[in-house]
Amino acid sequence: MIKKQREKSHRLLTHEAAMRRVPKTHPKNPLLENEYGRLHYGHKGEEAMDYFLSFLPENNYLILNSLRLEDPKGRYFQMDTLLLSPTHCIIVDSKYIQGTLEFDEPANQLLRHLPNNGGVEKLGDPLSQMARQRYQLALWLEKYNFPPIPIASLIALTHTSATLIKTTPSIRKKVTFHTNLPNRIKEINGLHNAEQISMKELHKLSRLMIKKHTRDEFNLLDFYKIEAQELITGVICPSCTNTPMKKRRLTWGCQKCGSYSITAHFEAVSDYKLLLGDTITNKDIRWFLHLGSSSITSKYLSSLNLKFEGNYKNRKYFL
Repeated sequence: MIKKQREKSHRLLTHEAAMRRVPKTHPKNPLLENEYGRLHYGHKGEEAMDYFLSFLPENNYLILNSLRLEDPKGRYFQMDTLLLSPTHCIIVDSKYIQGTLEFDEPANQLLRHLPNNGGVEKLGDPLSQMARQRYQLALWLEKYNFPPIPIASLIALTHTSATLIKTTPSIRKKVTFHTNLPNRIKEINGLHNAEQISMKELHKLSRLMIKKHTRDEFNLLDFYKIEAQELITGVICPSCTNTPMKKRRLTWGCQKCGSYSITAHFEAVSDYKLLLGDTITNKDIRWFLHLGSSSITSKYLSSLNLKFEGNYKNRKYFL
């Protein structure tokens, strides 16, 4: 039973906005595109994993996706998928990596063998990452007075072009392909028979985890040292991506392809929030959406039904 749906990370959402708003000629654009690609395909890998998790018996597990919690020492940890059952729980981490892969346990490294004797690329240490997550989850359960439920973990390789070499029995217990997830989870399930927590308490645990979930925050402009004035402003045409569309009473019109939209501004406001912040003024939105006057902008802001504070001149709206 899925208790928490998968969602895009804030970091991915900000990079999606940047792909629309940072000019292709900007010197930071190659860095943005590389990071966007990594985040985008990582999320696609997690979604691919979801299909095979759907083959699990519905009543066996409560499934929480994209869960980010804070441990008792103030350190955040994010789990791609957490499976909860009365006897144990399983953390599943998706790795969307192509190529010939080797988990070097003695060196605590994931290696990718490059083709044509191109050498070896080091890709971090996902096994130690999983060990940290198990430790942090155990601390979190203890903090909120839940019993010490056994915690297992799996790394799921989600890229269809991934090949795993030099495997050992230890690695085969910890790493699998996403297509094999139901079988590996069934094997783990068979190792745990003693009930540690009632189903009623398990639902209580899942509700608390969802309540304590904290979305990641990422300030893209600060990270890449991009100025707000360098962004592409205006409402982007959903038909031809030309910018800016022009406000016409109840619609937005594209001066290039002639199409109209009554909702195209929603994405623009979302982009503003992701890249520039959660609050906005009349002057800010007038600049970003290319609205004609402060009175037109005031009517537009009123139509959004946003909460606000301050008097008319210094009013600040909360997106």
